[in-house]
Amino acid sequence: MYEDLKGKKLLIVGSYNESDMVEVAHEMGLYVIVVDNVLDRKVAHAKNVADEAWDISYTDIEAVAAKCREAGVDGVMAGYSEYRIMAAAQISKAIGKPFYATEEQVDFTRNKRLFQEACAKYGIKTPHGYCTNGLISEEAKDKVEYPVIVKPADCNGRVGISVCHDRKQLDEAIELALEKSRTHTYMIEDFLDGTEFSAVYTIKNGEMSLSCLNAKYITKDQRKENFLCDCSIIPAAFVDDFKVQIDAKIKEFLKGMNAINGVANFQGMYTNHGIYLFEMGFRVNGNNDYRAIERENGISFLKMLISYSLCGDMRDDLKKDNPKFSKYYCTLPFYGHAGTIAKLDIDKVLKMEDVYLSAMKAEIGNTMTESGTSGQKLFSFMVVAENMTQLKERIKKIQESITVEDENGNNLVFDFFDPSVLEESI
Repeated sequence: MYEDLKGKKLLIVGSYNESDMVEVAHEMGLYVIVVDNVLDRKVAHAKNVADEAWDISYTDIEAVAAKCREAGVDGVMAGYSEYRIMAAAQISKAIGKPFYATEEQVDFTRNKRLFQEACAKYGIKTPHGYCTNGLISEEAKDKVEYPVIVKPADCNGRVGISVCHDRKQLDEAIELALEKSRTHTYMIEDFLDGTEFSAVYTIKNGEMSLSCLNAKYITKDQRKENFLCDCSIIPAAFVDDFKVQIDAKIKEFLKGMNAINGVANFQGMYTNHGIYLFEMGFRVNGNNDYRAIERENGISFLKMLISYSLCGDMRDDLKKDNPKFSKYYCTLPFYGHAGTIAKLDIDKVLKMEDVYLSAMKAEIGNTMTESGTSGQKLFSFMVVAENMTQLKERIKKIQESITVEDENGNNLVFDFFDPSVLEESI
């Protein structure tokens, strides 16, 4: 399907989380170049596995475009961050290569207020909000019903998010959100009780397909308040409800933003009062769901996106998609508390059946800080299982087989996820 693309040169924007993207491009037989201004190879993981690395800021569009023309780059790819997606769109435009997302679409998807307005237009529920034009008056603060969630109006990836239970926490959260926001605006919404999810849609020539629905479980280890995901499982137990209640509305939403090709992920909450959405990304998400989708259904949206960047065609057939998987696919990340890693051992896990290393960021000598962000991720595994009993057993076995300690022998790993909360869905 992609054989004629072998040997083409692909530029990948960003080096921190992109190692797996480089690996997929290599599977397609491509020559891969990674670009950003991160010089430390312990942080710029993707540069270590790429065929070539450019130490140039990807925000310097003219410089990167000139280098692309000189090197004969055939296409540009990015994921995980709206900033990198925007840069990829601009670089592609500058060198006359196709890219699935426009600058206008990227701007829209990272603006949470515009997103909520569009949801209302298509009858999609969003959490009740308290802000007007991205701010709240002192009078309106007195009417807030707790708990609420505060977040920058223009950031993704859980940056600058806080949960508040009183006025003092609300004021502190607003300061944090303002600090993180490029436009100095924020949102205050009701904090929803339910199961968080991510719904991934692959789009080809205007056709939209629900590729997978995963349920997310947020860590209970809150030494510093965070929204880090302890476990993500496909398929979610409520996939049938999702298809009935909201699938058609999301497809109309995507048509409304003129999504012709690409991949979109919607974050939301499944509750006793219905399904709510709170943000989206017109990009590859951090969970790397394409690995599970390809293993289950033989179709990879990442390979399709790469293909589009190289030749303007997504190639594969969306009829292969089926969100009701026959097996369980679990992404199991592990995070580290503040400290310097002196001992690191995951060798037993690497030998386990149907367990695959999906991300490796930790190295002996790395110093962790208590940031409450994905920067605390040590490593992540994809676990495949035939049934729920087998999945729970494999998760426990993995947890028993890892060691990450500081120089004093203290455990650095977050409290383990409790697999007993998982619900059967197949």
